[in-house]
Amino acid sequence: MSVRKKAFELLIEIAIHGKYSNLLLKKELVGFDDRDKALISNIVYGTLQNYRYINYQWKDYTEKPVKREIKLLLDMSVYQMFFLDRIPDFAIIDDAVEIAKGKYEGKYVGFVNAILRQVQRKGKRTIEGDDFEELAIRTSFPTWIVRMWAKQYGMETTIQLCEDSLHIPNQTVRINTIKSSKEELMQSNQYTEGRLSPVALYFKKGSIAATEDFKYGRTSVQDEASQMVALTLNPTEDDVVLDMCSAPGSKTGHMAALMKNRGKIIATDIHPHRLELVKATMRRLGCINVDYQVMDATKASEHFEANRFDKILVDAPCSGYGTLKRKNEIKMFMEPEDMDGIIKTQKGILAQAYIVLKPGGEMVYSTCTLNKKENELQIKSFIEAHPDMEILSEETIFPFTYDSDGFFICKMRKMEE
Repeated sequence: MSVRKKAFELLIEIAIHGKYSNLLLKKELVGFDDRDKALISNIVYGTLQNYRYINYQWKDYTEKPVKREIKLLLDMSVYQMFFLDRIPDFAIIDDAVEIAKGKYEGKYVGFVNAILRQVQRKGKRTIEGDDFEELAIRTSFPTWIVRMWAKQYGMETTIQLCEDSLHIPNQTVRINTIKSSKEELMQSNQYTEGRLSPVALYFKKGSIAATEDFKYGRTSVQDEASQMVALTLNPTEDDVVLDMCSAPGSKTGHMAALMKNRGKIIATDIHPHRLELVKATMRRLGCINVDYQVMDATKASEHFEANRFDKILVDAPCSGYGTLKRKNEIKMFMEPEDMDGIIKTQKGILAQAYIVLKPGGEMVYSTCTLNKKENELQIKSFIEAHPDMEILSEETIFPFTYDSDGFFICKMRKMEE
């Protein structure tokens, strides 16, 4: 199968059928050589990352509705024409025509050829619209989220957030101090030191999962900002810890390492298959102080007695707007009404965490999103409803500051009577 045809099929799976890009590419690129893997990944991620900008370049050249798959074929081709200088336009257009001919029995050949020739002749279009619209199209965001961020964080920060989403993210690992150390791992030339977390290393090139360090549990794939969550909670060897919404287990493993494999962590998730992922990760990392419970976090008090836990991690389900460098497709599916259900779930989990947290116990609430309704305002509402909870620290990590994901981390204490 040709490289571009494979890229097209992957885009259909992601943009139309809702598959996760990072998981799909890992699975589907087996068997391709490194050069082809790199090109397919570039085309897929680049098209997703710049979907609105590249669609803007051709959408006015036709007045009729375009089949979703053909739209993706045009988007993919325009991305290559404007962003991949080493591939001549004629080759890109010829490949697009061949894909249309082979997949759709020639039905869309003339249309695809005509649109792409028009793009080739006219070049890049100037974006028209106000400042919000220009930024949204240029960085491929829905206009509503640009307006939301500008209202919440100011226009300067919003520009940085939007532009940062177009960058290639670091490949970051956490040093698993149960099995290794920074000194040991830095003897290899595979890593450079992180900037934010003391146990973060940047992986220079290749596949982390293919390294001996990963296979034998000396490292764990985990973004640097994500590592700050367990570090903020700072569980000790004597603590009993509840990890709500624990899958896929990166923060669970980090807490186990901080506790030196002592104390007790109860890792929970609503989905049994997701909890199996946590178990597999703990086995690889050598974490032996973790028990497991399939559980709906909004019903935690039905599973555990009140005032049981010394520490609780609420790594809440969220809109994921801090992870856009890694999950480009989130931008394509963003809808403002999606937040309503998420915010309600977060509120329910926090209320349950409060019940099972000991007086004097500490809790961290974290999300990998940038949205004050899910973060600061969620905590404000929680504190108002539970006046015996006090905020110890509250931090928003913007992704452009450390070239990481974006995170919100709030640490609270339940005051003793």
